[in-house]
Amino acid sequence: MFATLPLLPADPILDLGRLFDADPRPEKVNLGIGVYLDDTAHTPIMRAVAEAETIVRRRENSKAYLPPKGAPGYAEGIERIALGSDIAAVAEGRCAIVQTPGGCGALGIAGALMKRSGVECVVMGTPTWSNHKPVFGAAGLATRMIPYYDADTGGIDFAGFIAEVKTLGPKDVLLIHGACHNPTGADLSHEQIDELIDIALDRGFLPMIDSAYHGLGESLDTDGYVLRAFASRLPELLISYSCSKNFGLYRERTGAIIMIGKDADHAAILQSHALDIARQTYSMPPAHGALMVSEILASDELEAMWRSELAEMQSAIRARRRLFADALAHTPLGNSLAWVGDHNGMFSLLPMTPEQTRRMRDEFAIHMAASGRINVCGIRADNAERLARAVAQILSSEPVMQSA
Repeated sequence: MFATLPLLPADPILDLGRLFDADPRPEKVNLGIGVYLDDTAHTPIMRAVAEAETIVRRRENSKAYLPPKGAPGYAEGIERIALGSDIAAVAEGRCAIVQTPGGCGALGIAGALMKRSGVECVVMGTPTWSNHKPVFGAAGLATRMIPYYDADTGGIDFAGFIAEVKTLGPKDVLLIHGACHNPTGADLSHEQIDELIDIALDRGFLPMIDSAYHGLGESLDTDGYVLRAFASRLPELLISYSCSKNFGLYRERTGAIIMIGKDADHAAILQSHALDIARQTYSMPPAHGALMVSEILASDELEAMWRSELAEMQSAIRARRRLFADALAHTPLGNSLAWVGDHNGMFSLLPMTPEQTRRMRDEFAIHMAASGRINVCGIRADNAERLARAVAQILSSEPVMQSA
């Protein structure tokens, strides 16, 4: 039966961890897989999460299934931090939320829901997260890439992006990144978001927002603008929401699909289909991470602690960006990559080819994605200058300035 199946290559992103672990060089640096790293290159458990977990473990007296919709209080908590409490769609009962196994699970449900709804194409800006196309392709959806990132400036080709968006119609879905674009870190401004909403209202396509890093760009409120602006003004919307990064619950697979319908009846229909799709795939949602999120968001004390920790993480990421940008400025590259310091979130996209990123690994023990994407959380005071010199040497093929 299985004799003709070929061996598939390892996932290029997930394989980064294996390559890094196998590297014996003590000076090696991990700029690869997208997890938050503290000053010791460790991914910590947030204090609020640890306290919530203690409460959950003490209270838990059964391993019975959660309700299909998710942990008690989870949907309400996610709705509040993602959309706020003054969105008309929420007050009118037009918002339905189902807990999913991480943000990727939410994307999978969204893909199947789109397929059932007759969507013809999911349109995405170039580049996008490497798993977006496979997830939607697995749902049987066509995908199309349009301009987004301007590699020459490190900014957004908004004119090119909008020109393509204006061609979309009612059978199209436009995938939009929430804060902290992956892999570039280049986010739409509030004004650009507003313009995009105007076009969506005029053209009738369905926006879908992938929110994987809420709170790690500027703040929960500022990062949430894209979610709330779309939810406030559009009759229909899909949002995939992940708690992996902002709660540090990577391995717990804690996410949600947020669905806004044109009225309460349609929201109920959307939820029924999301639950049906879930039943056909993973059946019931995982409990542990969602129970901890529910506990945090139900407690003023724990939520305040979580918000404070999240702000500390955001500040640390911003500081590392500036540290790297300053170090790059002292190489022959000068300010040509200054935008690294201005972008949001954990990722930036260096203008490197796969061959150049391989040289970064082989010659300098610096591990990064073949696309040139770096996780700036791997940058610290003790390696920023070495990283900058290596980047300059690879990109300029010239001797780089040595530190004193």
